[in-house]
Amino acid sequence: MDKIAALIVAALAVSMCAGETCVDPTISPAYYSTSDAVIASESVFIVEISLSCKNGAQNVALYADVNGKQFPVTRGQDIGRYQVSWSIEHKNARSGPYEVKFLDEESYSTLRKAQRNNEDVSAIKPLFSVNVDHRGAWNGPWVSTEVVAAVVGALVYYLAFSAKNSIQA
Repeated sequence: MDKIAALIVAALAVSMCAGETCVDPTISPAYYSTSDAVIASESVFIVEISLSCKNGAQNVALYADVNGKQFPVTRGQDIGRYQVSWSIEHKNARSGPYEVKFLDEESYSTLRKAQRNNEDVSAIKPLFSVNVDHRGAWNGPWVSTEVVAAVVGALVYYLAFSAKNSIQA
C-alpha cells in the first residue's frame, strides 16, 4: 500500500512540474545577431518572443530547434516573455535566414525519440517558427589602417625627398 501511495505522490509531483500546453499561439518576435566579427569570437543569435495562448496558458515549457540542434528556451520575468540564444563560430555562421522552430514538451520529446531511433524528424510539427535574418559579420577592412598610414607616410617622404633633390640640383 505504501508503494502505491508513493507512486501516486510521484505522479502528482511530475504532473505539477510539467508545463501547460499552448493552444493557438500568437507571437511577437524580436531578434539580434552579431554584425561585427572584429570584436567578437563567435556570432551570437538571440530570439525574444512574447507568447499568448488562446487557452490562457502561461507556464509553457518551450524548446528551440535550429538546424538540428536543440536549445532550452528561458522564461522572462514578465508573463509570456521567452528568450533563446546560441552561438556559432564566424566561419560557420552563414548569412541568410535561420529558421528557429519552437517546440512544446510533447513535440520536443517526440523529436528526441525520433533522433534516438534515427527516424525522420521533418514530420514533427513545431508549435510555431521564427525566421532570423543574419546578414553576416563584418571582419574589418581588407587593409588595416596602420598599413595605409605607413604607405602614405612613405609616399610623402619620397615626394619630399624628390622635391629636395630637384631643388638642390
